[in-house]
Amino acid sequence: MYQIIDKRANGKTSRLLLLAKENNGIVVCRAPHLMKEKAYNYGIVGIDFMSYDEYVLFQRMNTDNSKPIYIDELSLFLKYVDPNLAGYSESVE
Repeated sequence: MYQIIDKRANGKTSRLLLLAKENNGIVVCRAPHLMKEKAYNYGIVGIDFMSYDEYVLFQRMNTDNSKPIYIDELSLFLKYVDPNLAGYSESVE
């Protein structure tokens, strides 16, 4: 699993988009239409995007998880999935 951890405005999203492109993955984000536009501005096309809502439904209904998933802003996604989430820990390896 890739972990892209860096400060704001240091290219995290562009690196995530490139990984998704290279690995034929799906980018899960808060606003897919805006992310698709951002990818296009970076010159990256041919990526599938889905919203947090779509992803949660996709996980419940889909039995074919063959495409890798790349989540933009994981902490925002976690708060979306569970608004009561108050914290988490993570090891960087």
